[in-house]
Amino acid sequence: MARGRSRDTEELKRLFRLHRGERNGFLLFILLLLAVVVVRAAYLQWFDSPAPVDVAALEAEWQAMQAERTAAEAPPVVTGPTAPFDPNTLEQADWVALGLTERQAEGVMRYMAKGGRFRVKRDVAKLYAVTPELYARWEPFIELPDSLVRRTERRERPAPFRRDSLYRNDRPAATAQRASTWERRPVEVNTADTTMLIELPGIGPAFARGIVRYREKLGGYRSLEQLSEVYVLRDKPDAVARITPLLVVDTLMVRRIPINTCTVEDLAAHPYAGWKVAKALIAYRAQHGPFIAVEGIRGCALIDEDLFRKLAPYLRVE
Repeated sequence: MARGRSRDTEELKRLFRLHRGERNGFLLFILLLLAVVVVRAAYLQWFDSPAPVDVAALEAEWQAMQAERTAAEAPPVVTGPTAPFDPNTLEQADWVALGLTERQAEGVMRYMAKGGRFRVKRDVAKLYAVTPELYARWEPFIELPDSLVRRTERRERPAPFRRDSLYRNDRPAATAQRASTWERRPVEVNTADTTMLIELPGIGPAFARGIVRYREKLGGYRSLEQLSEVYVLRDKPDAVARITPLLVVDTLMVRRIPINTCTVEDLAAHPYAGWKVAKALIAYRAQHGPFIAVEGIRGCALIDEDLFRKLAPYLRVE
């Protein structure tokens, strides 16, 4: 047993035994390696020292990154609607203003493009993107009925014609009575509410709400030709021609904007002005002083003849 162990020891010694040349070469390699390490350390210390770190700049950059991350993760602040609205006439930007994201608003517009319509308020809550919190905020402003009322009243049928009426001469009276049932006096469009408009043949709830809503934006109609500018009637000239004889316009009911005291927001809310024209007019007023007459807005570069003809009736000088 002892002889076996001594034999293993001798084998290990012989394995690691180096002659004099090998030992010298190994020592030379170790010395070269140490020399490289020393030279590298000296170079880094004396010739390649790192630039000083600006801790304040790093701290400011870190705080800016944290602020951006917090702002990105924070939910958007939605104030909700401030005026009544008809969801059937909203555009994509209007849905975004109500609190939906751009992607959600695109989904609603695709639904509308495929023929989707809202008949009662609860139909809005059925949209996938509308949360209960959003609907609770919108519900008081939605211009739709709470429920659909079934029409149980039937039109009264005319009495059947009898031969003896030819001799009693009562047919003209019956015909006149039936005709008077269908004859209606024209409705003044600047004072009528949606109920009065819906009672007119050819004007449904969507048309009535669109007419009233655009009237509020304008401040009142100056001409029945403006009905073609209503969102739900833009591509329906036949419908406009059909309902025009049923309406009249009282131009005294038109609300005019005081051009010398109004703000940019007041003027930009008008459909014929918008933000670009409103900013230009208010800047022109600030530079040249108050307008003496409404015609003075012609001096603004953005007011051409067509825009002046449309916008001037809705302005006044105090």
